[in-house]
Amino acid sequence: MEAPPSLQKLVLQSLLTNLPAHSLPLEDLPHLLFLELFKEAFVGGHKETLRAMVQGWPFTCLPLGSLMRQFWNFSFHHKIDYHKMVPHLRKKEQMEVLRALLDGMSMVLAQKARPRCKLRVLDLREVHADFWSSGPRAWPGAHSPEAVWEELRARHAPRSLSKKPFTVIMDIVTEVFIEGNIFDDCILKWAKERKALLHVCSKKMKIKSYKYSEIQEVLRCVRLQCIQELEVDAFWCRWFMRNFAHYLPRMKNLHIFCLYQLSPETQTSPIQNRWYSFLYAVHLGEMRSLREVHIDGVFFLYGRLHMILRNLTPLKSLCLRSSPLRKSDMQHLAQAPSTRRLKHLDLRNISMTGFSPEPLKVLLERVTGTLETLMVENCELTDAQFQALMPALSRCSQLRTFSCCRNPISMDVLKELLGHTARLSRLSQGLYPVPLQSQDGAETSPLAHLHRRIGSVGVELIEFLKDIKPSHDV
Repeated sequence: MEAPPSLQKLVLQSLLTNLPAHSLPLEDLPHLLFLELFKEAFVGGHKETLRAMVQGWPFTCLPLGSLMRQFWNFSFHHKIDYHKMVPHLRKKEQMEVLRALLDGMSMVLAQKARPRCKLRVLDLREVHADFWSSGPRAWPGAHSPEAVWEELRARHAPRSLSKKPFTVIMDIVTEVFIEGNIFDDCILKWAKERKALLHVCSKKMKIKSYKYSEIQEVLRCVRLQCIQELEVDAFWCRWFMRNFAHYLPRMKNLHIFCLYQLSPETQTSPIQNRWYSFLYAVHLGEMRSLREVHIDGVFFLYGRLHMILRNLTPLKSLCLRSSPLRKSDMQHLAQAPSTRRLKHLDLRNISMTGFSPEPLKVLLERVTGTLETLMVENCELTDAQFQALMPALSRCSQLRTFSCCRNPISMDVLKELLGHTARLSRLSQGLYPVPLQSQDGAETSPLAHLHRRIGSVGVELIEFLKDIKPSHDV
């Protein structure tokens, strides 16, 4: 048996059913009751009521993103399965509701809204969910619309912001074949048509599209100074890469930059590679706020890493996964001022065959007091290289996660390595390779034989771990 509806819910439903939108007593409603009426109208698809309520919005911010997430099961960050959505409204009806809300905001921008309207910020992020039950007191001081507004004014051209008192805050995902982007596109199209009256601020932007015209439209609409996290994950041709690079200097407050999937398959000549290294290095060097650089599968680093690192401020995280490097790149990595305070270093899938262990040893010695994560999986590190790195590794007092899987290491050196890492009091997890002895004949033996060999080595390792008693999970 379902509980009967509350008296408040019945009153709200009666207002929505029996009164036209222009006759609703919005000015007389207490704030929390105003919010409850808005939610009822939103869930029921009362477009005219929503249009009128936006024009009489009594708060500085409308956190619409959390409401869409709660009642439509909608997320701007993931592919939407409309068959699993909460069945309040169909997709077409949801679009009509969104357009009605945007129509109401257009009236606010045109200064034709009710006198009570205080709306200045439309927040489409999935935040401030508590606002819909507690009102403005649910906003912590640092995340209140007033604080957000003051931060925007302080950072991004105060004079121009004062002329455009309306701000749309959203996290943008540009991705092909994502059906949920119709909502994103609808909002961006509306904002573009009113570009002279508002700002579109996106702190997080994810680009996973190869349609450059679509990407360009988004970049022209968004205020680039507001972007703090940028992820590019797409197979781009060189023309795309060249044109996109020119937008980077305007992202002056970028904290995290992720660049993926620019693979060696697009490589044509070493001369062009040097030119792209120079192009991106110049622009990255101008980003004084950059603290994290994540590069995965990017072709133009080979022999040119110094051009990327030399102008950067000290980094917190550096990932160069699956990007080919030369011996000279490792030397620059160890000597660059930008790597002296690293907390997270990811060098997975980088072949170090024939590399001297000295540069990596020097780098570890520089970050012994700060390094928390070290990933050197599948780097083809040998016993001799591991033995050279162990003294520095054992002094990384802040290390919490360490992984060196899929490297050719002997049982004796693995035990020696475990002995060094067992002394690290903060280390919580260590992932180690299966020693070479357990793989003898694995190429020609059945899988069952390989399992037996690993089992016998495992027994020996378990006894060894009982003796050294490491504090972390092995």
